[in-house]
Amino acid sequence: MVYRNDFDRITKKHKEGQISFSQEWAKIIEWAPAWATAAPLPQVFSNGQNTYLTYMINTPDPNWDGSYTTMIDNKSDKTFPLALVTFIKPNSHRFGIVNDEAADGHPLYKKGLEVYRAHIIENSSWIDELQQIHKVHPKYSHKHWESYRHFLLFFHDEIFEIVAEDYKIEIVNSTFKDIAVEVGKRLNS
Repeated sequence: MVYRNDFDRITKKHKEGQISFSQEWAKIIEWAPAWATAAPLPQVFSNGQNTYLTYMINTPDPNWDGSYTTMIDNKSDKTFPLALVTFIKPNSHRFGIVNDEAADGHPLYKKGLEVYRAHIIENSSWIDELQQIHKVHPKYSHKHWESYRHFLLFFHDEIFEIVAEDYKIEIVNSTFKDIAVEVGKRLNS
């Protein structure tokens, strides 16, 4: 879903000629729960048929006055509120690419891309590229690709992109180690 203020922002960029709706552009979508902005610590797990993403959920400290920082040790035995995202019918993914300090160098930056937000890439050139590769397959069907969407999640230090049909999110209170073990079991069962 596009937020009203996002729709207004995109429409303005379209009128200014920065975004063409017939070209590739980033549409902000609702994504809950939101990830921690400073240290979401995203981790990707995949085996070619299943793809999972975990990240630390944004849980503001009501007593935080800005005078200190809290270091998160993902190797500790401390439990954290984590999101476990399961992608439905994943095709391809990529992870890394750019951090928030170099966001304006990303090709979609002036086409709706915002840091710390989730997006669907409309008119995705990546999906087009994947389709072109698969067209040589004797059973290729354009219809197969109609349900795929290109998701882009812009974290603090990296971007996660995936072509998949959909996703579902579970919320868990876990250590990073325990969630990794659980995902490993799901990947191998």
